[in-house]
Amino acid sequence: MEMRAPLKGKKVLIRNFTRLDISETYVSWLNDQSLMAFSNQRFKKHTLASCIRYLEVFSGTDDYFLAIIDSESGDLVGTITVYFSIEHRTADVGLMLGHKDYRGRGYGTEAWMLTLDYLMTEVRVRKATAGTLRNNFGMIRIIETSDMKLEGTRVKQEIVGGEPMDILQFAKFRE
Repeated sequence: MEMRAPLKGKKVLIRNFTRLDISETYVSWLNDQSLMAFSNQRFKKHTLASCIRYLEVFSGTDDYFLAIIDSESGDLVGTITVYFSIEHRTADVGLMLGHKDYRGRGYGTEAWMLTLDYLMTEVRVRKATAGTLRNNFGMIRIIETSDMKLEGTRVKQEIVGGEPMDILQFAKFRE
């Protein structure tokens, strides 16, 4: 399923990710170990072909693969994924800011807030969820800014730098 219309903020435009967004630059983000330090993407070698296959997975599903665009330059700066459970009226949201120049400058927060607001008001999900590693302080800050609350901890769930790391799970309810 595709998002019905782009979401516009002061810094970002959120729209459906398309084949035209897949470039060598995008692939390089996914292969950058420092950018993917908190993502399981760090375990894969990405190519243009693998990225096209990933985009195709969303075709014919209820899920969203969204592009985060800089409103001023028109550059792709990141992505958002939304995985729906239609029967339960829930959505699990993930964010990746790939362009290093945009990190820590409010682009991720604005994209996150626009997406959550859309999911709550337009799609009318009952609950939005997100998970992140305990040491992903930037993502935790974004999640907490959106008034999502810590719902649970998957203790020592993943290995990061050879050490077990907790996954923190957050949620926000529409009601």
